[in-house]
Amino acid sequence: MDNIRNHLPDLNRLSITVSTILLAYTLTHFMSIPPLEVGFSILGIFFNFRINFATLVTILVAGLTASGSAWLLQDHPAREEFENTIIHWLLPSLTSLVLMLAVNQLPFNAIWWIAAAASGVGLILVLIAEYVVLDPSNRFFIPAEMGITALSIVLFLILAISLHGAETRLFYRVPVLSAAALLVYLRVVHLRQRGVWAINQGSVPFLLIGELAAGLHYLPVGSIGFGLALAGPLYALIEISDDLPDGEKKIPFEKIFWPGLILILSWGIAFFI
Repeated sequence: MDNIRNHLPDLNRLSITVSTILLAYTLTHFMSIPPLEVGFSILGIFFNFRINFATLVTILVAGLTASGSAWLLQDHPAREEFENTIIHWLLPSLTSLVLMLAVNQLPFNAIWWIAAAASGVGLILVLIAEYVVLDPSNRFFIPAEMGITALSIVLFLILAISLHGAETRLFYRVPVLSAAALLVYLRVVHLRQRGVWAINQGSVPFLLIGELAAGLHYLPVGSIGFGLALAGPLYALIEISDDLPDGEKKIPFEKIFWPGLILILSWGIAFFI
C-alpha cells in the first residue's frame, strides 16, 4: 500500500481540490453582480469588454486549480529534485477553465449536474497524471504520458467547439485558440522530450491554428467540424515534433504517415458531418 501511495497523490488533498473547484462552477448559478462594461479605442478600432461575475469566477477557478496542483505536488517523493513545478500547473488550469466554459453552456438541470460530475472525474485524472509524470521512474509514467497527450488534444477540441458554439467574435476567438494551441504543444513536447522547451517550434502551431481558425470562421462548418479541423493539425504537429529533438531537417516518410493520415481524416470528417 505504501509503495502505491508513493506513486499516486494524497486522496484527501485530491478530493478537497476537486470539490472546491466544482463548487466554484456552481457560483454563477446562485450569485450575480451587475456587469461592468469596459471599452477603449486603439488606432480607430473600438474594443468592448464585458466583465461580470462569470469572469471573476473564471479567474477564481484558474487560481484554485493552480494552487491545488502545487499543493498536491508538495508531498511528492521526487519534489526536492525540481526547482519549480509550474509546468505541471498549466494543463490542470486549462482543464478546469475549458470544462467550466463547456459545462456552463448547458441548461442548469440534471444534464448540468451530470456534466459537472464528468468534469470532476476528468479533472481528477489530469491531476493524477501530472503528479505521476513528475517522476520518470514512476511505474505509471507511460500511461500518464499517453493520458496527458490525449486529454490535451481533447481539451483543445472542447474549447474550439465551445467557442464556435457560443458564437464568440473572431477577434477574441483567434487569440484564445492560438494561445491554447501553443500551451498544449509546449506541454506535450516538454513531457515527451523530458524537459525540452520547444519555444521556436511552438510558433508554428500558434500561427497556423490562428490562421486556420480565422479561415474556418467564414466556411459553412458546424461547431464539431470546426473543432476537428483545428485539433487534427495540432496533433499532427505534435507527433512530427517528436522526430525533431535535435533540429533535424529531414523526416522519414514513415514518421509522417500517421500524422498525415490523422490530418486528412480530421478534415474529411469536419466537412462531412
